[in-house]
Amino acid sequence: MRLFPSPQDADLIKEKQQQAIDAMEQHNIDAWLVFVREGGDSHIVQTIAGPEFIVQNAALILTRDGRRIAILEPIDIQNGAGTHFSEILDYERDINPRLREVWASVKPKRIALNFSREHYAADGLSYGMYLRLADALGEDFVRAAVSSEDLVMATRAVKSSTELERLSKACEITIQIFHEVTDRIRPGVTDTELGDYVAARSRELGAATGEASIAVNGPGANEKGPLGKVIEAGQVVLFDMGVRYEGYHSDLKRVWYVQDGDHPFPDILQKQWDACRASADYALDQLKPGEWGYDVHDRAWAKLEEFGFPRDAHSYGHQIGRQVHDAGTWLGDADNPYRPAKGKLAENMVFTLDPTINRVGTPDPECYSMGIEDIAMVTSTGGRLLHPPQERITVVEW
Repeated sequence: MRLFPSPQDADLIKEKQQQAIDAMEQHNIDAWLVFVREGGDSHIVQTIAGPEFIVQNAALILTRDGRRIAILEPIDIQNGAGTHFSEILDYERDINPRLREVWASVKPKRIALNFSREHYAADGLSYGMYLRLADALGEDFVRAAVSSEDLVMATRAVKSSTELERLSKACEITIQIFHEVTDRIRPGVTDTELGDYVAARSRELGAATGEASIAVNGPGANEKGPLGKVIEAGQVVLFDMGVRYEGYHSDLKRVWYVQDGDHPFPDILQKQWDACRASADYALDQLKPGEWGYDVHDRAWAKLEEFGFPRDAHSYGHQIGRQVHDAGTWLGDADNPYRPAKGKLAENMVFTLDPTINRVGTPDPECYSMGIEDIAMVTSTGGRLLHPPQERITVVEW
């Protein structure tokens, strides 16, 4: 767990802070207060300050007029938690006097706090810490407090140029490993051995971590692994894989079919592939600013259903960035409170597109467990993939 900002993140943190300050004007918010103690709200602390961990109580404040204020105990100052703030105020033991000092200077009518009913990344302020703020700052603070949802979406969901570069590199590493895996699907190999290769090779290629959910199944099964299962002819090998590169994740699916003389390529599997590829390509065209997340979800699944297959029991796509499931609008059901899709897409949001068949729930005895997962950014004219797509199922001949 990193206690200090990484030097390589300096420009990125400034980009994120500026995004938040710009969003305050748009949403009529005077200040954003991130109030944390040891181990708290790491998603946002990492985004606007750099550390993954704060040792003591800290207040990180951005204001509409561009102030960047960090109230820190000396150990966190020594760790560099205030590196990217223009005003660093220290305190000993009790943070409240400094909080009151800043409150009096900022005089916010609307102050954003990290609480949210729906968005996990905007819900890092614990109730106990809120009560401490209320005790320290009084009724004016309570009346001024609003959710930081809009600011979190602006800073986490909308990706900067640096973030897009890192996401693209994470995809590049993942795609390279997919290519290499093809030659490693040999008689006698297990899904666990392939998973071990992914983890080791990811590090060799510059990623901090890499792992894959590997499903090895014949028709009518959807068991997930790795489970130490020996791969056999007639099976589909489905990788749901990602790496973390300089703090940013990939999340891609790729499909292989193991063929021999007794197990030719099945017609039903080709039909499944055609449905998933058409759905993903259609969804890519829908990724335009102003579209509702739930509309893209419904239209993309409907495209798959045109081929005679039912939609799978999951959201069509999610945002990706510092977390695999990053903050922001999902491509999901409108009435799902845990995967909020009642939000509009904006340029430079990045989504997965994940049409799958027979992957989640009760298996269809006639179908294989397979699917596609691509990663795309929203542009003014539709989605743009951050990587080359898989155009056809890779056949491994034994």
